[in-house]
Amino acid sequence: MLAELKLKKTSQRALIWKALLDSKGHPSVEEIRDKLLKEGHRIGLATIYRTLKILLQSGFIRQSKIEGMARYEPLIKQPNHLHFICNICRSTVEFPSRRIENLIRQVTDEYEFDERYSGYVIFGICKACFRQQRKLEAFNEQQRLETTVVRDALELTLAIERRGYTFYTNASQKTKSSSGRRMFQRLAAEESDHLRRLQQEHRSLLEKNQWLKREPARLPLSRKIVEEIFPQKELLKIEVKDETSDIDALNIAMNLERRSHQFFKDFADHIADTNGRKVFMDFAKDEESHLKALVAEYKTLVGS
Repeated sequence: MLAELKLKKTSQRALIWKALLDSKGHPSVEEIRDKLLKEGHRIGLATIYRTLKILLQSGFIRQSKIEGMARYEPLIKQPNHLHFICNICRSTVEFPSRRIENLIRQVTDEYEFDERYSGYVIFGICKACFRQQRKLEAFNEQQRLETTVVRDALELTLAIERRGYTFYTNASQKTKSSSGRRMFQRLAAEESDHLRRLQQEHRSLLEKNQWLKREPARLPLSRKIVEEIFPQKELLKIEVKDETSDIDALNIAMNLERRSHQFFKDFADHIADTNGRKVFMDFAKDEESHLKALVAEYKTLVGS
């Protein structure tokens, strides 16, 4: 074959030319060397580069730049063609076309341009990856729903915690009892600490999932629900007096924790989404744990 191409034939050139003809796709210099090594032929990269340069200058091979790497193919093997490269699996599929070849020849002749090589690449998604992607999209939609439910649950809990902090802070300023004031201040500090942890969790969730900022709510949450759980203005007006003591403050806090615990538990029972149900059950357990701590403290104070 090299003789037909009017090139000086050497054993190494013959092996390199055969490797090109036998290769599927468009091998790089390194891939040609590896193929030769597997066949038991040790030919250096410099020799391969020199041979490819001669073949390229003679117009017998085409060089293509695919993802920054030079790749080669013999022109006698097939006409000019397109390369379809999958963005996901990076596989390359060739689409030979005499029409493309004729069009290029027509244009180069018209402009009296002596073409040496050319490459045509179309990037996209292959059939196998497209099918796999469709499956993943269905799975990702479920993940998307679950993540949105977690965000909604966090935002509801944040709204309740903010109300708790505001209520205890205002209550500490309203009562004239020093023991009651200290208790309300401590309860406000606990709410503030819990609020910071939830805010960090919420912030981290949004940073990892930027799309959540544009995603509509999936849970039937509203300002009215938060008001029902924590009617802070009414509580402040009715429950907190000038003489409200630390024991009274604990009583108020225990009632609020019971209300929150029951709400989260009931809400979890009405959520079909498993992940969302778990989130609200976890919140319910947190409220229950806090309630138990308050009850234990209350019993210590009253001596029972």
